[in-house]
Amino acid sequence: LIKALDKLCAVRMKQFRAYDALVALKEIEQNVPFQPEEGWEFHDIMYRNFAWCYSSLDEAEKCLEYTRKSVEVKKANGVQPTWFDIWDLGKAHARLGQKTQQREEMKIGFELCVKAGEIHRTAEASDRIMLAKILSNVGEVAMGIGDSHFLKEEKEEAREWYEKAEKPLAESYELHVSSLGPMKPLAGWQAGTMAHCMVRLERWPEAREYLALALRVECTKDSTTNGSLIELLDRVVSCHQELGDMPGMLEYVPDLEEAMRGLRQRGWDRRERDVYALLLQRISTVLLLASEGTGQMIGKALQVLEEAANNLQIFIGDAARPEDLPDVDAEVDLELPEEDEKAKIKKKKFGPQVDNAGELLKQIRTSIKILKVSQTGSEQEVQAAAGKSSTASTARFEEHVPEPPAPTPAPAPAKTPPAAETASPEPAFRRDGLNSLRGVLREVSRAR
Repeated sequence: LIKALDKLCAVRMKQFRAYDALVALKEIEQNVPFQPEEGWEFHDIMYRNFAWCYSSLDEAEKCLEYTRKSVEVKKANGVQPTWFDIWDLGKAHARLGQKTQQREEMKIGFELCVKAGEIHRTAEASDRIMLAKILSNVGEVAMGIGDSHFLKEEKEEAREWYEKAEKPLAESYELHVSSLGPMKPLAGWQAGTMAHCMVRLERWPEAREYLALALRVECTKDSTTNGSLIELLDRVVSCHQELGDMPGMLEYVPDLEEAMRGLRQRGWDRRERDVYALLLQRISTVLLLASEGTGQMIGKALQVLEEAANNLQIFIGDAARPEDLPDVDAEVDLELPEEDEKAKIKKKKFGPQVDNAGELLKQIRTSIKILKVSQTGSEQEVQAAAGKSSTASTARFEEHVPEPPAPTPAPAPAKTPPAAETASPEPAFRRDGLNSLRGVLREVSRAR
């Protein structure tokens, strides 16, 4: 039973279902037939998995509590903490400090993550990916400390921490790309993290290049979600606004088309119709901003908005018939020490959400009316003159009419890279400024 629950926990975490994984872990804890002194290795792993679950649920206090338990069970059995324990403690302290706005707690987390990285370089020098992950956390915590200064109007201190974050983040990105290749999910994630640092340092051209890489990976990977694309698109639009380069967003259209196809194939348009409609609204905004009033993207934007409206109509109709929906509350009861903890955890929502689907539908319908009025005959003449090539271009965002609701299949487990991978024979992409980033983009484009 314990082995089966352990496997179930791992699968649920890979499916981003941390609450369900926590249910399995609680049952494991209740059925362990021996005490920590009789099998400290088992309890060490179990406590670490608890910390992982609570971290995914953004429960910083619980995450730190179980991370400490993992360290304490080792010490009680004469085993010294490893660099992995130090890293886990650093992340937990940093997140707790961020949530409670305690800068000193964040600095403790920063120092622990730095120490973990130094030990790892010597202890496991061949494990480049794990080092890249530690360095990424070092940079992220440094940015968090900088943000705490920035919010207090302490601009100089904030910039010092942002500059301190750049070096470990850049090394982490280079390790990810040279070991895995630029199109792997971990490399894309790290490109997005580097973009965060460049935005804080107001180095907008570099931020744009990193965001372009991050968006390309996000649009092509098989674990993309509506929410992750919305968040990334918002950052891309903000960066292009700072640069005054709205037409530059046209280069993202092919990537967005591929992302839309992938989301439909995996059923995200049916599983989250409201959030999917919100994504379509964002994409229509990108298309219209990129055309800068020329009208060349009105046709595509209309198709996208009409698909969004159709999905919202179905979503609102489903919400009006709750008896037709699956019973999502029919779950195993979770015995937690605090009476309200289960309710608190289950109410957590991550990523962009639609608070009022009816209001969003109203906004989209208004936009559709305005665009239909704005659609001029000149655009149609340009398309007719362009012939087949223009027709093919316009058809890229083909009209997609949502099908009636059907039983939602279980989501496929997300493909995640192994925790530790060594260098692959793929060519390394060295970071020496904007030229190398553009080289990565060109290389990726040729590969596609």
